[in-house]
Amino acid sequence: NFWCQQKNSLGLTIVGLLLICIAPCLMWKNEGRHVTELRRIDFCKNEAVVVENSDLPSSENTGRLVHFTGQVSVGEAGLDLTPGTGLNITAPLPKALIIKRTCSIYQKFEDASNQVQNDRIGGGQTTTTTFTCREDWTPMGPQAKQLPHLPEQTNSRGIWDSLVEAAGGTAGQESAAPPPMPGMPPQMAAMLQIVDPSKAPHGIGVSPAAHVGGFGLSKEIILEEPMVFQTEWAPLPAELVPSTVDGCERLVKGSDGILRTNAEVAQPTNGDVMVKYEYISDGFDCSFVVEQIMASDSDPEVGAKYSVKKADVIDDKCFGKIHDNLGVIWMVRKGRHDLSEMIDMAKQDEKAITKLLRIVCYVLLVGGWIMLFSIFTTVLNTLPILGKLGYFAVVVIALIIGTVCCCFVTAVAYIRYRPLIAFGIIGLAFGIWGIVAWRLNEAAENSVQPTFAPTVAPGLSF
Repeated sequence: NFWCQQKNSLGLTIVGLLLICIAPCLMWKNEGRHVTELRRIDFCKNEAVVVENSDLPSSENTGRLVHFTGQVSVGEAGLDLTPGTGLNITAPLPKALIIKRTCSIYQKFEDASNQVQNDRIGGGQTTTTTFTCREDWTPMGPQAKQLPHLPEQTNSRGIWDSLVEAAGGTAGQESAAPPPMPGMPPQMAAMLQIVDPSKAPHGIGVSPAAHVGGFGLSKEIILEEPMVFQTEWAPLPAELVPSTVDGCERLVKGSDGILRTNAEVAQPTNGDVMVKYEYISDGFDCSFVVEQIMASDSDPEVGAKYSVKKADVIDDKCFGKIHDNLGVIWMVRKGRHDLSEMIDMAKQDEKAITKLLRIVCYVLLVGGWIMLFSIFTTVLNTLPILGKLGYFAVVVIALIIGTVCCCFVTAVAYIRYRPLIAFGIIGLAFGIWGIVAWRLNEAAENSVQPTFAPTVAPGLSF
C-alpha cells in the first residue's frame, strides 16, 4: 500500500507542477479578458443610440448600436412542432413564443461510493468501492444495456425507437448519450443543455413571428439567451396533446397532459417512457443593446422591418490612428431597463465573474503547490503525528507561496493591461514610502542632537 501511495503521490506531483504552470497563465488571461470586456461595455455606453419608441425605429440607425425596450410579441400567429409527425400537437397554439417536447425514459444508473480506511502498519490506506443501482427518469435516452460493475442489472429501450420514428427521426442512428456527472440527477443534466432539445424524439419550435415593436427576433437570438426567453415554462393545454400516436400505441395521455407508457399513478418500470409538452407565452418585457440591421426576406410576414444582431466592437486609440477589434457584444435583459441600468448591470456581472475566476485561479495555484509536495507528505504519513504536522506545514507554505505568486502575476498583468492605474499605484506607494522615510530620518536626526542642562537666571539664585 505504501508504494502504491508513493506512485499516486508522484502523479499528484506532476499534476501540481502542471497547475503551477497553468494557473498563472489563467490569471493573466483573466485580467486581459476583464479589461477587454470593460472596454466593450464602455463602447456600448458611448456609442448606443436610445430608441424611445421601439414601434418606430429609424432607418438612420441601421448599422448602429441601439438600445430599446418593449414587449415580446408574436401577434396572432400560432405555433406547433414538426408538422406531419405523430408527436406533433393537435393544433397550433396561439400567443406561444416557444414550444418544447421532452421525452424521458426510466433507466438504471450505477452509483459508486468510496470508503477509505487507514492501515495500522505502513501508513497506507485501503479504499473500498461499493457500487449500487438506482432507477430514475432521464431525457438523455437509453443508457448502457448492461451496467459496467453490476452486470446483472440491465436496461430496456422500451418504445424509444418508435418515439424517434414518430418524431421524424431515424431509430438506431442516434449517438450515445453522454453519461451525467456522478451524483448529478438526469433532470439537472438536461437543464445544463447536455440534451439537444432539437434532436428526435425531443423537439422544439420557435415562433418566426417573434418581435419587439418594429424589431424582429430570430430563432437563434431566442435560443441563445435562455435566461431571458426560456425561464417561465408552462405545461401545454391537455386538449392540444395528441391522445394517440401511430406506432406508439402503449402511450396513454394522463389528466396532466403527459403521455406515458405506465399508468399515471403507478410506479414506472425499466423501459417506460414519458412525453411532456411545455411552452412559453409571449407578452413579457425585454431590454436590448444590439446592432440594428435590415430584416431578412423571411421577416416581412412578421411585420418587422428591422432585425438585430451582435455588434462588432472596434475601439479607436491614439486619435483614431489605432483600431482595436474587441470582438462582438450585445446585451439582452428581461424587464424594462434604461441604458444606464443595462451598463451598470453588465459591469456588476463582469466584476463578479472576474472575482470568481480570480478565486478559482488562486485555489488552483495553492492546490498545485500542495500537490507538488505530496511525495514528502506521503512519506511523513508513515508516522501519524509527523504526517499531520507535515501536511499542515505544507499547506502553510503553499498558501504563502501561492499568495506571493498570485500578487506578482496580478501586479504584472496590471502593468500590462492597466498601465496608468498600475504606475499610479506604484507612484503613490513610493510617495508614501518617501514621506515615511523622510519623517523617520528627521526624527532620528532630532534624537541625536546634544541637549544642554538648563541654566538658572542670576536673579533667581539663592
